[in-house]
Amino acid sequence: MEIKRFRNKYNLELIPASHENIILGNLVWDPLIGKPKFDDPGMSEHVYNTFLDAGIISRENWTKGIKDLDKEKIKNAHLADRVIHMESNVITTLENPIIQDLEARFELNKINNFHFGNLQIKTMSNLNRIRIDNYLEILKHDNWKTYDGKIRRVYMITELYYGSIQIIMDKALKSALEGTIETSSLQLQQTVEFDRSIEYTFDHKSVPFAMRLEKMRAFNA
Repeated sequence: MEIKRFRNKYNLELIPASHENIILGNLVWDPLIGKPKFDDPGMSEHVYNTFLDAGIISRENWTKGIKDLDKEKIKNAHLADRVIHMESNVITTLENPIIQDLEARFELNKINNFHFGNLQIKTMSNLNRIRIDNYLEILKHDNWKTYDGKIRRVYMITELYYGSIQIIMDKALKSALEGTIETSSLQLQQTVEFDRSIEYTFDHKSVPFAMRLEKMRAFNA
């Protein structure tokens, strides 16, 4: 599935460079063409960084805000699709540490099917949305220049999606892959063998693969 098709079907964005430190409230520059970016000139890394830099919250409230967002629980995702299938040309564009670990040890073009299963989600709670919305109103009123220059044109992550990475390949390649797994940091959850193929499931290790973005200028609690 191409990135554009993924966006249109799920109303989500694939995370091009994912890692466990991506949290709710991170700001994203989402261009009309190309991949979303986590850094852009003048843009803060996180919405609470903007509030702190503008002087409308204390360092203590900044720490609390970040921690409260990071502590949101991961729950089972209720998507129409039980698994999200990915095409090989998209897999190689995702800088996911698990995929990269696989790619460094095995030729991904030998994999017949690749998908994210056991889908889970971390969502920004109403309480956290209200807090952010209140700070945004203060920022608009007290420091419009900062709001207009650093926040109004960017997006914020309000949902993060996680999934076990599942691959299906020819059983003849079993020894080659399993030999590389032993020397990697990959966490194998499950192996299912079929007549001619074999399916491997790897833990997502709290690394999200997709996100829901909301425009800051349209954000409300």
